[in-house]
Amino acid sequence: MKRRELCVVLLCLLIISNIATYLFTRSFFSSPALSAAGEREEGKLFWEVWDLLDKKYFQPVDRERMMQGALDGMLRSLDDPYTSYLNRESLEEMLIQTTGSLSGIGVEIVEDEGEILIVRVTEGSPAQHCGLMPGDHILEVDGQSMSGVDLQTAARLLRGPSGTSVEIVIQRAGEMEAVGVTLTRALIEMDTVFTRFLEKGIGYLQITSFDQGTGEDFREALRALEKEGLEGLILDLRDNPGGLLEEAVRVGEVIVPAGEITRVVDREGNVKERYFSRARPVDYKVVVLVNEYTASAAEIIAGALKDRGEALLVGRPTFGKATVQYLESLSDGGGLRYTIAKYLTPEGHDLHRNGLRPDHEIELPPECYLQHRPVPRDLVMGDTGEKVILLQNMLDFIGYELQVTGIVDEELLETIKSFQMEQGISPSGALDDSTRESMRLALAEKADAADRQLLFARELLQNKKHEAGEAAGEAATVTGRGPGSR
Repeated sequence: MKRRELCVVLLCLLIISNIATYLFTRSFFSSPALSAAGEREEGKLFWEVWDLLDKKYFQPVDRERMMQGALDGMLRSLDDPYTSYLNRESLEEMLIQTTGSLSGIGVEIVEDEGEILIVRVTEGSPAQHCGLMPGDHILEVDGQSMSGVDLQTAARLLRGPSGTSVEIVIQRAGEMEAVGVTLTRALIEMDTVFTRFLEKGIGYLQITSFDQGTGEDFREALRALEKEGLEGLILDLRDNPGGLLEEAVRVGEVIVPAGEITRVVDREGNVKERYFSRARPVDYKVVVLVNEYTASAAEIIAGALKDRGEALLVGRPTFGKATVQYLESLSDGGGLRYTIAKYLTPEGHDLHRNGLRPDHEIELPPECYLQHRPVPRDLVMGDTGEKVILLQNMLDFIGYELQVTGIVDEELLETIKSFQMEQGISPSGALDDSTRESMRLALAEKADAADRQLLFARELLQNKKHEAGEAAGEAATVTGRGPGSR
């Protein structure tokens, strides 16, 4: 995915995941019922124009559409992307995103050139039990073709009440026949915390968003790493759009040493609430990875660790979203979410529109973003255009030297065949599903190896380990001389 496209996608995620950020602190803010516009002196002009259009416009007006337009204009005038009206469907989608659970089959899907592709299967889900795999294309859902269907519609069709069944038809890479499967939907908990050891003593912990349960999952994951002998931790908050303030505080209560985590202030700058940690300082070094898509609740944690001197930040300056939204139910079943406050770091830094600046600014190679782009298909000799350029750049990044011409020529077809042979695929030169899935995996592996931010963070911790080893060695030498001199 190009960086501009990735920014759009993550901004959408940011807006969705921050809608409920401040629900649990509503007791600190009053939310009086609003008076009808017609009852206010300043509303006279609005209703005067409304009545004129309603009675004298040259054709009948759609009152519902006109009211929606008025609402949209009112909200746009605030110049605040986090204040908006949510219809019933958008409100339902927001609740799914912020609760971290949904009722469905347990797959993560993307739109792949007009088709729906499974990219991840949740462990223990109905999809896993039925044998669905990453790379499977979903052709039909309950008899409805998925060709040309947008991603949100496909996701909505797959979801449904727990215990209900859904019939899907999939096409698997390398198989000629499509397969029909019937699954029983279940409650799916979406993981937001992922861990692994990069090497002995150096742990990696990623938080993808702050949904319900993220705080407890973080606590358990960190404790598991510590039991294995943690000497350094890389906390990855890149591409994390934020989420629930309550969960960010719960994470802070584990990793931020005793003291303030964040504070919430109103529009006059009055402190409405402070959140504190009672945790003991960890006995290992922490490096936090951030980038331009690290926002909101993720910035709270990164900012707290930076202010308290407990971690170094590595990556790119963060997004700069530090406002708090309240969700008000409306009579039509939708909702209005609007900004009511903002939060500051422990030292009082205002992150909104400013973000955090890393201690070490490291840029990722643009090629790393290729892993987020769908691998092109259905290209034949003589084709030209951006899809061809994309494919050539992908192959070049993987390690195949070729000229980026934007034309499907003999060199490109031979390069595809070489890739297929190395992957154990019949060297046809065609971009079939097996080839595209193998290329997607190869791009992800290469991007991981070229992740300069992660590599730099790892080097920082390795140096700390080395310094600690030298200090321990010197202490042992001094101790060894002491008894001998008596």
